[in-house]
This record gives sequence, C-alpha cells and structure tokens, in this order.
Amino acid sequence: MRNKHHRKCKSNGGTNSKENISMVKMTEHRAFHFLFRNCNAYGIAEILNKTWIDPDYEIIVRKK
Repeated sequence: MRNKHHRKCKSNGGTNSKENISMVKMTEHRAFHFLFRNCNAYGIAEILNKTWIDPDYEIIVRKK
C-alpha cells in the first residue's frame, strides 16, 4: 500500500503541491518518521552523520 509523504513537512511550511508529495510504501513512511520525525534536510543529515554514516564520510546538504 502506498502513502502520501510530504517532502517538506507541512509543519515546516510544506504544501500539498504535487512537487512536494512522494508516494511511498506505508512501512517506509513509518520508518522515515520514526528515524527522522519531522526534521528538515539539515536535521536529517545531522542524524545520518552522527549515527549511520561511515565516520570517514559526511553528508552535506545544500539548497538548490
């Protein structure tokens, strides 16, 4: 089953526009919010770098 995921959370100013919605599996959607809550891209990168990424590497976020 697919579920709507807001790429930019509504709580952070995201909209219901087509560009801001991804259709994802329900289990993946739950896992994302379990791991990252409603963090923005910077918060997600911080969590990944602290916990999941090889310490020889770093995920860097930059605005388009």
